[in-house]
Amino acid sequence: MLRRHAVPASRRKAAAGLNLLLLLQLVAADVKQLSTSVLGEQPVWVQNQSADIVLDFRKADPQYKHPSPGVVQIRGKDMRVNFHIGYYHGNVAMVRYGTNFIVAVRKMHFYKTLRSAIQNYPLSTKKDEEYISWWGSKLSVCSVDSLTLQPRSCEDYDPRTWKECEWSKGFEGAGPEDPRLIVWPGKGLFMMFGSKPWPKDPSGTLPEQTACEGPWAFQPWLVQLKSYGPAPDPADPWGQGVVRLQYLSGEVPKEGELLKEKNWNPFIYKGQLFFSQQFDPHVVIQPMPNGTCVKLFESSSRVFRNLTSKPRGNTQAVLVPAAFSGEARDFYLGVVHAESQRAYQNYFYKMQAHPPFRIYARSKPMPIINGQHPRNPVWTSVSFPMSLDLLPETNQVLIGYGSGDQVPRVKLMTWQDVSALFPHVQHGSGELVSCTDQQRQQQHQHLYHAERCQVKQQRMTSVG
Repeated sequence: MLRRHAVPASRRKAAAGLNLLLLLQLVAADVKQLSTSVLGEQPVWVQNQSADIVLDFRKADPQYKHPSPGVVQIRGKDMRVNFHIGYYHGNVAMVRYGTNFIVAVRKMHFYKTLRSAIQNYPLSTKKDEEYISWWGSKLSVCSVDSLTLQPRSCEDYDPRTWKECEWSKGFEGAGPEDPRLIVWPGKGLFMMFGSKPWPKDPSGTLPEQTACEGPWAFQPWLVQLKSYGPAPDPADPWGQGVVRLQYLSGEVPKEGELLKEKNWNPFIYKGQLFFSQQFDPHVVIQPMPNGTCVKLFESSSRVFRNLTSKPRGNTQAVLVPAAFSGEARDFYLGVVHAESQRAYQNYFYKMQAHPPFRIYARSKPMPIINGQHPRNPVWTSVSFPMSLDLLPETNQVLIGYGSGDQVPRVKLMTWQDVSALFPHVQHGSGELVSCTDQQRQQQHQHLYHAERCQVKQQRMTSVG
């Protein structure tokens, strides 16, 4: 007969704890296997909610290893290139449209050609200015692997149909730049990019003929990438091709000065598109389908007063619901940058979710990676956010940006980390609007209805 020995209570508890631990490990293993085999792998933003990911375009973009061009086309003629670096996949925008992520990227290369090789291009008596320095750009739109956020397949995209003007300054931009992706509910997915307009005389070669049909030497353009719904709406004026966005602020360029309009922040309010055209003061404009923009609101922006330079825009401002942020009310979240001697600092800002859209809070500098510019080693602190999107299911913010104009990245941040960058103060209810804003709003409504009537009349005429 076997004698049974009593087991101390402490040993019984330890054994039970060990069995429970083994059971939990087995359950975890089964869940992991079930998640992988049945539910699929978890996306990168679920696995690592705070990450900074380099986007790899080597397989997605057939032009990734683009060789030195040797020659470039200028005014329809081949020109020999004396110096060349790139392509660099630089500034990048990533948003989720429907259930899919989409990437737009600016590809840059830098080259030089002799001034004397281009007919009637202004020459310089300085020996070190015998060349024209070109900033060449292309845009690509890419599908994205939703698990890794890496680009899968890219196609070059250039909706422009015009020949570019020339600045005749010894430095020239060539090609579309800095694509912003705008998710416009009910309308579709749009792209805003920067570009030179056409020359005053496309067939001319003299500087006064190749000069930009102005007053702008560079400005934003808008185009629809994807329409909302199964098919494009032929009656939608926003889906009719490239729109030249024009805002006459009263600024007149000085003799020989290049007037450039860029870095607007788009946002959607009650189904309509608006832009933050400048930020200190904050000027809100609205575009008509013909591209003409009308000023609606202007409010003070004291939160930007201590920056090293005037803030400039970066991304679409997205509506942050109170349920997402845990704050008392909805607001818009956007990004601006301040730049001094090519050293960049980028900041989140909070904006009222109703007119006059006053900006009432600015964050500390964003924790993104600044890089060295490939063209000039002195520029060691360059970064440029291009997109901002919310991931509600994980309470995260997704930022697409370029580091050093040569490394495309996406930054994942938890809302807790974003919120911690802001001072813990509540904005007031005061709204600072100039006394003429109501007049401008009435004028805007008049122009909007007049344009709708004009478009309707044109359609009736074409049908008739």
